[in-house]
Amino acid sequence: MAGPIRVLIADDHEIVRQGLRLFLDLQDGLTVVGEASDGAEAAVLAETDEPDVVVMDLSMPNVDGIEATRLVREARPSAKVLVLSSFVDERVIPALRAGADGYLTKDAGAEQLAQAVRAVHRGEAVFCPEATRRIAREIVHSSTRPTGTVTVVFTDIEGSTEVLERLGEERARLLFRDHDALVRNLVEQHAGTEVEKEGDSFMLAFSGARPAVQCASAIQRALAEHPIRVRMGINTGDVVAEDDRYFGRTIYLAARVAAEADGRQILVSDVTRALVGDLPEITFADRGEHELKGLVGLHRLWEVGWQT
Repeated sequence: MAGPIRVLIADDHEIVRQGLRLFLDLQDGLTVVGEASDGAEAAVLAETDEPDVVVMDLSMPNVDGIEATRLVREARPSAKVLVLSSFVDERVIPALRAGADGYLTKDAGAEQLAQAVRAVHRGEAVFCPEATRRIAREIVHSSTRPTGTVTVVFTDIEGSTEVLERLGEERARLLFRDHDALVRNLVEQHAGTEVEKEGDSFMLAFSGARPAVQCASAIQRALAEHPIRVRMGINTGDVVAEDDRYFGRTIYLAARVAAEADGRQILVSDVTRALVGDLPEITFADRGEHELKGLVGLHRLWEVGWQT
């Protein structure tokens, strides 16, 4: 007769670990064999405690849950990893690539969690509805991503670390989530594509310069009264597409243009400005020639007057 399913809990909050242990140990056929307070400890315990399933938080210090998932699968390839996160965000796909077998949020019911542990142990994939929708959206976006000549938009929250320290982690996280949802909604409305999301920065792609500038302006208008200040840089040119990523000088220049911007400011390259032409709702101000780090020569930049 097979023994109980051996479970390792990885979460940096002791009260969460204790609650999960108390519940899981009461379930028929489950036993908690260890607790890890960060990703590095989870990888070590995966090798020494030989768990069948690791219940993995994503937001942990030192080594986060995504890297920890990768390390756990290397240390104990037979172990399954069930992500249990506070919310669903851009980390779903990276978690899957790292080797996660399921993804639930922490508001899942107790019985749902127990069933998910048993399911991933059987080799079944388990995802909450929000994670499933996120995966489906990523697949659709990957298949519709523009190629060839593309207008690239980089966005970045100005002083995100200062915002975190000033408002506190919980309130700042809610503001960041609100910002992310707003950006994604407006990008979808303007037929754009989210290429990458890293930290508090987005890389967006559009098949035309006009919708890119219109979308950037709409984002700034929507955030005009928001505590978060976003800076943006836009450039147009040919891109090199490989798997689900873009490469090339066009991308690099767009990132450098964004680095020149201040909060609530949109800067565009000379090429993008020429392609947009005249729009009744948007003005452009010549901000002169700039030296951009890592790029030869001077580059004329234009500021978008999105307030009009």
